[in-house]
This record gives sequence, C-alpha cells and structure tokens, in this order.
Amino acid sequence: MKKLQGHVSLIIAVIATLAAMIATGLSGDYFFDLNDDVLIKDILSGAYTGAPEGHNIQMLYPISLFISLFYRLGVNIDWYGIFLCGLQYLCFGVVVFKSVELTEDVRKKAVVALAEFVFIMGFFMPHLLFVQYTVVCGVLSATAAFLIITADEKSIENSLALVFIIVAFLLRSEMLLLTLPMVGVAILIKFLCVSKETGNINSSLGKYTIFCIVIIGALLIGTFLNNLAYSSPEWKEFNRFFDNRTELYDFQFIPDYAENREFYESIGLSESQQKLLTNYNFGLDDSINADVLAKVAEYAKSIKGEEAPFFVRLKDSVKQYIYRLHHVETLRTYEYPMTDFPWNILVLILYPAVLVVSMLADESTGSRRTRLGRILFFLITLFACRTALWLFIIIRGRDPIRITHPLYLVEILILLGMLLNEERHGKKASEVAALVAMAVMLVIGVFALPMQLNITKKEQLLRSEMLANYGKLEEYVRNHDDSFFFYDVYTSVSYASVAEGEVATYSEKLFENVDNSCYNRDILGGWASKSPLAIKKLKDAGFDNASEALLEPGSYFVQNKTESVDWLVDFYVEKGMDVRIIQKDTVADIFGIYSISEN
Repeated sequence: MKKLQGHVSLIIAVIATLAAMIATGLSGDYFFDLNDDVLIKDILSGAYTGAPEGHNIQMLYPISLFISLFYRLGVNIDWYGIFLCGLQYLCFGVVVFKSVELTEDVRKKAVVALAEFVFIMGFFMPHLLFVQYTVVCGVLSATAAFLIITADEKSIENSLALVFIIVAFLLRSEMLLLTLPMVGVAILIKFLCVSKETGNINSSLGKYTIFCIVIIGALLIGTFLNNLAYSSPEWKEFNRFFDNRTELYDFQFIPDYAENREFYESIGLSESQQKLLTNYNFGLDDSINADVLAKVAEYAKSIKGEEAPFFVRLKDSVKQYIYRLHHVETLRTYEYPMTDFPWNILVLILYPAVLVVSMLADESTGSRRTRLGRILFFLITLFACRTALWLFIIIRGRDPIRITHPLYLVEILILLGMLLNEERHGKKASEVAALVAMAVMLVIGVFALPMQLNITKKEQLLRSEMLANYGKLEEYVRNHDDSFFFYDVYTSVSYASVAEGEVATYSEKLFENVDNSCYNRDILGGWASKSPLAIKKLKDAGFDNASEALLEPGSYFVQNKTESVDWLVDFYVEKGMDVRIIQKDTVADIFGIYSISEN
C-alpha cells in the first residue's frame, strides 16, 4: 500500500492522459491539420520520391532522418503521425505528473489533475485531433518551461526540459526560437528563486549559466548537423530559393502586373510568368529562380513600406494586441475567424492569481514587501516578454492559431508553475487561493468545452466530405499508374471554387488507409517545388522539367473544372508554342483531367 502511495502521482497522470486520449478519440478522427504535414509525411515515408528521405525541408535533418528510419522498417504504419501525437500526450502527462507531485494531499492532487484535464479538453482538444508540427513544437517548449519553473534542486526536470527544447528545435526551429525568450524568462525566475532559497547566488549562477550554455550549444550542434546535411550545391541553392519564397508569400505579396509593369519588365518577368507567381504554379517555369523571387519580395516590401510606415503599423499592432488581450467572442469555427478566447481570459486571471497566492505565503519566505517586489518583478518580466513576442507576430502579419495558441500555452504553463511553487511554500490561505485559481481554470474549461466540441464536430464533417472527394481523385490517379498527373496548386489545397458552401482545405487522416507507396503525381508549385527531391521525382518519372513533361503523352493536368485554363495557354504561347488543352475526364464532378499537346 505504501509503495502504491509513492506512485500515486504517476498513476493519476497516467489516468488523466489516458482519459484525454479516449475522450479525444471519441470526439472524432485524427487529421493532419494542414497539407504541409501531409507532404512532410510523404517525404519521410517515401511516398513522394519512392524511398524514405531525411531531407524533408521543413524540419532539421537529425530528427527528420530519425523518423524516416522507422519507415525503412517496411511496416506500413503512420510513424510521423504517431510521433506527433505521442509527443503531445507525453507532454500533457508530464505536466499533470509534475503538478500533482507538487501537491501533497491526494484530494488536492485529484482537483489539480481534473482542472488540467478539463483545460486540455476545453482549450486544446482541436489541436489534439488536428495535428500540426508547429503546434507540437510549441507544446514541447511550453512543457520545458513548466519543468524548469517547477524543478527540484536535485531532479531530472532540467535534463528532460533540455531534451524537449532540443526536440522542439529540430522539429520546428522557427517556432522554438519564437518561444525561447519565454523559456528564458522561466530560467531567470527559477534562478532567482533558487538563489534566494539557497542563499548562494554564485552556485545558482554557475548552474543556470551552464544550463543556458548547454541549450545554446545543443541548438548550435543541431544547426551544424542540418547545414552539413544540406551542404551540397543543389540543396544550398534550393534553400536560398525556399527562403526567398517564404519571404514573398508569407510576409510580402505579389504586386499587380498592370500597375507595376515597369518593374516586372526590368527583371525580365512577363505577365504570364507573374500569373504563375499569383497562382503558385511557379514550378512550371525553370526561369523563376531564387533571384527572381528575391527581387519581387524586395520590391513588394518597398511598396508596403511606403504605404504603411513602421511606426504606423506598430501603433495599429498595439491597438490590436490590447483588443485581443481582453476580447471575448463565442467560438464558431476551428480557425477562422480567429479568436483568443478562452486563452486570453485564463491568462488575465492567472497573473493576479499568482500575485495573491504569493502574498498569502508563509512569512518564512520573506516579508510581504519583499515577496511583493519579487513576484511583481517576475510577472512584469513575463508580461513584457509576451508583449514583445505578440507585437512581433502581429506586426509581421503572421498570427494563425498554430502560432498564437502555443504562445498562450507557454505563458499559461509558466504562470501555472509559478502558482504551484508559491502554493507549495504557502500556508492555508495560500493553498486555498491556489485551489480557487485551479477551480476557475476548470470552470473556464467546462464553459469552453461545448464550444470546442461543436467546432470539432463541424470541422470533422467538413474534412470528411473533403477527403471523400479527394479520395476519389487519388483513386483515379492510382488506377492510372502508367500516367503522371500535375496538379494546379490551388486545386491541391481546396475545391471551394467548385462547391457551394464551406469546404475544408486538403488534409489527410492519420492512422487510416495508410499507403506509403510512391504516387504518380506532383503539384506545380508549393514549398518543395524545385527542390532536389522534386527534381528527382520528375527524373524518375522520365521528365527533365514540368513544362515539357505536361506535353508528353500520358501526362495530365488536374484543376478544379470550373477554373479557366487560359493562363496555361498563355504560358505556352509566350514560349512560342501553340497548344491544345482538352478535358479528358472529370472526377467527383469537381476535378478536371486535362491533356495538353502542341497543335
């Protein structure tokens, strides 16, 4: 019995994690959130090039190679999906375990575990079902910050936090770097707390300085190994292309051709080529290279700068930031229109909650004035850091929920860790205040849960309908395995222009109808376009480039049937070719299958 009591925290954490897995599974099917994750999975599994590949472009090479090795076992399993889902549930279990471990009374342990279970379901459940690697990176970073805040002097929490930070960096380096300042605040808070408790600032300074150096060193080693893996001239040139493409599409825009004809003519870009940029089918033209994208992005940035000076955008961003910090709106859809509820409300509650719990702490932790000064410094530092990060993403115009929700999660877990730490050193009133704060978190989660369930149900229906139609297209392509199909990029993402009503963007289910065999199709653009992988795929199919391949017998172009193909005719006319485009077939009364030949 005593042995069982010693493992009660672990038992509670396991039960809570299993309950989350079961509740989530009963709520619907697992999907990759975006088509980005689908392509990552295809590259890792070998479905894209025919062999599992460690160069998956979006992740750093070491972890990409690690996942691809599982696909080389030959077992037709969705290893990438298992990896992402496993990390999310592992992090949830670790947070619950550490939280209840910090709570002595079994009943209080149950309250804390219940509150965190309801939190994960009421706040985060859609992300558990619609899995996205950027979000998983944020979850790892948030868990690391929580472990650092709550670590005992002689424990493995910091080591585990280090592992989570490294994995997060390898998984999605940009997201880890975005959240790393918050992790830094967690380290600063813990360092000052440990220094005060031990009375030996030099020892604590040495310990946490080494910890920070190890983190930086690990990130530098990961970067070095990644750069080494992408050190060939082909990959270096593609990475330059990729960076310029990201700058243009994610942070700038494609200037209108008629209004900016002089600029386009100065860089040798025709109207039909500019059209390839606007419809993302730039993979059709080999002359659209890294230099071209860099020039267009630089020009677009100069125009945007003239229209909206930095300080004007900063002022607007501050207004939007303040509004989003307190605005409450009913959750209606999974992502758009975006709303910060219930995340923002919990954040606004946790800040004063930490302050109150600290002020009610035992006198042995210092005078009330000292405690007030200390905790205010912690909270102000954390809030200043989060403000800087939020303004950074808002002013750049890159604030989808896959970025904002992980940012909220990091902040909430840091505040939760501070709350549990302060409660642990407190007296009865402090414990009561902490439990009240946990109860409030539970209430908000209960209030938000029906909305999340409705959102999830609606999104599941939309995605199932979407997948059924794309499934028919995939079946058609597979049945014509002696042909090769080139997809219009917008068609590969959505068929909304054909359908009436709301349509989900393309994604795939995890763990269902898994097929890791190489497929006979590709898109005419996207983030893998012009990569060594895309070039290899073309060559393996017997083609040198996409524009010539489309004219070959057995090659077909796929586009939503209601969309015009005039842009494709214009492209070839400019190349000096008179082409005939014939619709050979339709699939699901949505997708047109076209053959292209010279007259």
